[in-house]
Amino acid sequence: MDISEPSKEEMIVKFGYKIKAKGTYNMDDLYKELFFWTDHYGYKWYELQYRKIDMGNGAYRLELIWLYEKELDEYSTFIIDLHLAADLSDVEVTSKDTGQKGKQQKGTIEFRAGAKIKKNTDVWKKSLIGKIPQIRSFNAKLYDVLNRERLNQQKEDCYTEVHKLFDELKAFMMIYK
Repeated sequence: MDISEPSKEEMIVKFGYKIKAKGTYNMDDLYKELFFWTDHYGYKWYELQYRKIDMGNGAYRLELIWLYEKELDEYSTFIIDLHLAADLSDVEVTSKDTGQKGKQQKGTIEFRAGAKIKKNTDVWKKSLIGKIPQIRSFNAKLYDVLNRERLNQQKEDCYTEVHKLFDELKAFMMIYK
């Protein structure tokens, strides 16, 4: 029996899934929408990068990297990487409903995302016998075999959730089209 270390990460959605649109948006609303989504689905949200590059003439490039984490159980954590690249400029708009003027952003927004399940094979380090790497590896493989159905259900659930996030982003972009 091979006792090499099992894969610690399993790809759910290959990185590079892309959504791109051109229009006029309210980036503050985008932040709020993403925050509410993460809160609703029980994720921790980390902003790993926020970069705003001035391009001159009021135009700028916005580059953001967000990481979403959700602990599924002691062994599995679902991770979504979401990257935003946007070429924008601020514009003044008038609300059709109220007639009030406000600021929004006009330009192209592109999201790239990937999702994976990270396995915590160190969970067995807590036991005396689990301190031996070969035993930990064996335990991880055994856990994967004995809990295959549950792990497959986690993959399906995570796949569904990441697509709900993509649907939310698409809906956001359609509102402002």
